[in-house]
Amino acid sequence: MSTQNPQQVEHQLQAWLDGTGPSTELIQAFRLFCKDSQLPEKYGVALENVLSRVESSSLFTEESCSFSKKDLANALSIWLEKVQQYQAKEHP
Repeated sequence: MSTQNPQQVEHQLQAWLDGTGPSTELIQAFRLFCKDSQLPEKYGVALENVLSRVESSSLFTEESCSFSKKDLANALSIWLEKVQQYQAKEHP
């Protein structure tokens, strides 16, 4: 997978939420975006916290999983917003 931009990551997130994109592609896209963005360590730690829950949720059916797909998607959206705010502040 090549370099990711925020719009591509948002597209992967929406596809995953709609059920048309696998969690593995979502996770890969977010990790690559985080790496390419050269963010402070705290952003990577926060992202990995959410992505580990996405990975765990993909191992179970929705009925047996304690993680809400919608809540996980919301957490990833918030993370992405924070990254964009950070980047706008660092590179106006």
